[in-house]
Amino acid sequence: MIPAVLLLLAGVLRLGLTPQAGAAPAQPDPPVRLTLRLGEGRTQFRIGERIPLELEFGSTVGKRFVVDGATDDGSGRLAIDDFHVDPADAVTDPMADYFAGNRGSIGGIRNMGVLGETPFVVKLDLNEWVRFERSGTFQLVVRTQRVTDEASNARAIVPVTSNRVSFEILPRDPAWEVRELTAAGRILDAPSSSLDRRNGCRLMRFLGTDAAVDEMIRRYGTEPDLGCDVDYMAGLFGATNRPRVVKQMEAALVTADQPVTNSYLRTLATLSVYANHPEVRPDPSHGGQSPAGADATRHLIDAAFAMYSDMLIAALPQKTDRARAMTLAEREALVSRVSPAAAPTISREQLAAVFLELPAERQETLLGGRWSTLATPAMIPALRQLVESSTKTSGAVVDLALRRLYESAPDQGRPLILREIQHPRRAMTLETLGRLPDAELPGLDDVLAANFEASGDLEDFEGAGIRAELVHRYASQKIADRILDTTTDRLTHMACRSQSAILAYFLRVDDRIGRALLDRALTSRESLGCRTRLALVADLRMTAVVEARAIADLDDADPDVVIGALETLQRHGSPSALAPLRMAFERWHAKWDGRESELHYSAAADQPNARQAMVEDAFRQALGLGQGWLTERPALRELRELCVTSGCRTQVSHMIDAAADSTISILQLDEPVDSLILLAQYQFTSISTLEQKLAQYPRATTFGLKTSGLDSRVATEVTSEIEMFARAHGIVVNRRQ
Repeated sequence: MIPAVLLLLAGVLRLGLTPQAGAAPAQPDPPVRLTLRLGEGRTQFRIGERIPLELEFGSTVGKRFVVDGATDDGSGRLAIDDFHVDPADAVTDPMADYFAGNRGSIGGIRNMGVLGETPFVVKLDLNEWVRFERSGTFQLVVRTQRVTDEASNARAIVPVTSNRVSFEILPRDPAWEVRELTAAGRILDAPSSSLDRRNGCRLMRFLGTDAAVDEMIRRYGTEPDLGCDVDYMAGLFGATNRPRVVKQMEAALVTADQPVTNSYLRTLATLSVYANHPEVRPDPSHGGQSPAGADATRHLIDAAFAMYSDMLIAALPQKTDRARAMTLAEREALVSRVSPAAAPTISREQLAAVFLELPAERQETLLGGRWSTLATPAMIPALRQLVESSTKTSGAVVDLALRRLYESAPDQGRPLILREIQHPRRAMTLETLGRLPDAELPGLDDVLAANFEASGDLEDFEGAGIRAELVHRYASQKIADRILDTTTDRLTHMACRSQSAILAYFLRVDDRIGRALLDRALTSRESLGCRTRLALVADLRMTAVVEARAIADLDDADPDVVIGALETLQRHGSPSALAPLRMAFERWHAKWDGRESELHYSAAADQPNARQAMVEDAFRQALGLGQGWLTERPALRELRELCVTSGCRTQVSHMIDAAADSTISILQLDEPVDSLILLAQYQFTSISTLEQKLAQYPRATTFGLKTSGLDSRVATEVTSEIEMFARAHGIVVNRRQ
């Protein structure tokens, strides 16, 4: 990582000039110029005040140079900017050891700008990289590697140096610091957008006073959207008095109304180790390495984390319901760290008792991918209440709550799902409402048809989408004529979600009509891009008709149509699709071989064939990752030979390396479609798709199985299921830690 604060180099700072003895000959203007300005035209700032910068890039050469506009939190840690401040001994990097130890960014927003007639401006806050330790007059120069030259395929970086600006840092003013902290708190407490809130927490972060530190600790983990926690963490790392920060954070652990998150504990543990053991702090000037070694540092931090976790667990009974709920929401992380004696005191039942006290964002997270750590009959009353009081609950939470209620208590969840099917709300999903085992619900045919007939496709995108999906999922053939009458005039004007669902319905109940409608939709130029979305239909209903259409589309002149066909075959193609898929890639290779330069994307230059690189990558994924066939290392090597671009060859090489790993790693389990499972070069979203792939391997193949990231009860259940499947198919699965 390039240090954020470097000594200002003496000499000429313009691009392309080297200091020479005597008079330097006149030099042409550089092709790219960088003008540095202090935001709002100011030249005086307080210590701890936000110092906005504007980097304005310009060029007299049009459509050649592109600027990486990475901004916001941590973007400077991408090693593309250097801030040279003089005098350098009056400033420090407030996050030096954080980034040295983590070697990464804590966020960022990125956009790209093409230079030409209009300059491109990047806005940053100098405080991200520089903290002023005393008042005085300073000078700043920025050197950046944001610019690339698109004239060559190599996209060469064009280093650019800014002009020099001068400004003054005023002495501390306690009265101003109080006003600044009050203003930040007012922003955070007002009903406003998340962007406004970020402005408030960044003001607090940069201020860095003891009062600001105390306020950041108090708010850490309590914000409704958690958007400020990154800034609070950075503000605590960047505070000048770390021993005091640690003392205040330790005290807050046992404060009754203070929630404590995993991030809070990790920040406290790290800061306490750095404060009490300065010898292990990562040293930015030595490549970010800890003098004591990474293992020693990690051991100390883990030990501190465990100690603070035990303190927190002991304090839980004294915390308020809301603080206890928000703390228990982190139980998965806590249980993995605390001592065995303390772990049992953190139970699902405890969290279930206070679950309704959690902010909606936390509820959504727990009901989603972390449900396996929470599932318990004790959650049923809370789930029912969330569904029944939906007017006060976010739509996403209601949808998830109904899904988990049906999983936990089908007899209670079924009537509520049936009610919702008849009057579906906008935020409801087919993943929830489609879980009933019934192939059809003929008794609801008229309701399903009427709901679809009444929906306005473009005016009510989500509402129309779920109504069309419910027709696909549950309607019988008896209402096909009604659905067809409603569909005929607006098929090609439907939003893609609705169109895909209705096509899937007809492919299920009347193959002849389904084929005709599919051909009409995919050949229409009025379909709002849906003609390239064959995979959306296949996700709902894969048939021989859909596969035949996908194979036919492999030679379409529209790259997006080809990509849609390839996505369809990758996810749902049958083994018989592999041969035509391979032949289509051979034809593509023959056409583009030796023309790699035409396939490179350029933000500046006109590259009409650049989309073909995406076609190539879609072929790579379909052939190398297809669910319907097994692609092992010999076939992957053949696939690599068909690549035209170096990027494709590199990606296939990664797949070849991954294919050698026979370990099944289950990282997340949320059946039936939201799991995360890895094997070789494949990634699966359910146990059933994993088992489908395992069945393609030769008999007697041996696999390892890792479930260490799962709840122990869930890990035991899924291991038993996979071992039973393995025995039935003549393969071997061995448990691994």
